Amino acid sequence: MTDSQGKLPRRHLLQAGLALGTAFAFTSAEAAPKPLLVYSNKSLDYYFFVVQQDAVRRAAEAQGWEFASVNANFDNTVQLQQWASLLLRNPAAIVSDPIDSQAIVSAIKRFNFKHIPVGIVDTPATGGNVAITVDFDNYRGGVMAAEQIVTRLKAKNGSPKGKVLNCYGALQSVAWRLRKEGFDAEMAKYPNITVLDRPTEGLLNNMLSVTISTLSEHPDLDAVHAPSDTPSRGIVTALQQRGHWKKRGEQGHVIFVNVDGEPIALQWIQQGYMDAEISQDPIAYAQITVDMIAKYAMHGQKVPLGPYENKEYFWEKGVITDSPSGPSLVIPPSIIDETNVTDPRLWGNVAFNKWGMHYS
Repeated sequence: MTDSQGKLPRRHLLQAGLALGTAFAFTSAEAAPKPLLVYSNKSLDYYFFVVQQDAVRRAAEAQGWEFASVNANFDNTVQLQQWASLLLRNPAAIVSDPIDSQAIVSAIKRFNFKHIPVGIVDTPATGGNVAITVDFDNYRGGVMAAEQIVTRLKAKNGSPKGKVLNCYGALQSVAWRLRKEGFDAEMAKYPNITVLDRPTEGLLNNMLSVTISTLSEHPDLDAVHAPSDTPSRGIVTALQQRGHWKKRGEQGHVIFVNVDGEPIALQWIQQGYMDAEISQDPIAYAQITVDMIAKYAMHGQKVPLGPYENKEYFWEKGVITDSPSGPSLVIPPSIIDETNVTDPRLWGNVAFNKWGMHYS
């Protein structure tokens, strides 16, 4: 039905949108309807996840869409319940960082049934029809962190030998488990390196207590590694308390290499206390996922496979390949050290310097 000017009344626009499986939100009684993108976050306890969520919001709003988010606080049951509630809102698309790669598949299939595009960031799903997954090579990230430590052990001790503390995270996390496996595999090549494996569940207080106790038992500790930056502030406190918070080249310096690339770690590198970071990029995860949904999935098209290049990102190049859940871009890990730590494209610099996302 049209009015006298040949336009559909608003109620019919809404009905037409619902019939196409597309939801709209109104910002005011007079505003035009906008597609709604919903984001299911696994946590907001880490700076990384806060930035990732804000990047999804910014990308959605840049498309002119409405944005809504939920936080499961690392509870898989809660996340599945939240997906069911979000489905009732009939959104235009959903983006999520799943807690459980397998459990999320059934939820994805329910969105597939209603032809609502699904984008996955950070933690890939093992099935379902996902429009685009953007994540990080966690195993390779662990290998590269170990390689950075080995290089510095050679420089310090004349050969690859010494004591290395690995404050590994909870192994039910696929990302942390793969990082540990990569780290262990690389370290296993060097029989004269003693790896002191200590479980921390990825918690700051655990990393603090573990590092203090390890330094008490091994005051000659050469290096320490954490799979994420936020909880590694416990390591820093322990090094400070035990008199080992020394700059590179100073007597007593403990080699310090993490994975993530948060602003606090970039500051430690610039100040001389940290040696290197293996960077993953939550801003790229979010921006690329929303962009691919807007370009392809919202028009019923499959994201094309093949090379991906964007010089706005520090890592610049990747490849979109097929995966059990659909097209997947695994962003290659990159090394951050004193030679490139001020690069404005690093996500930590974008979040802290450009977006003003400082620590509370």
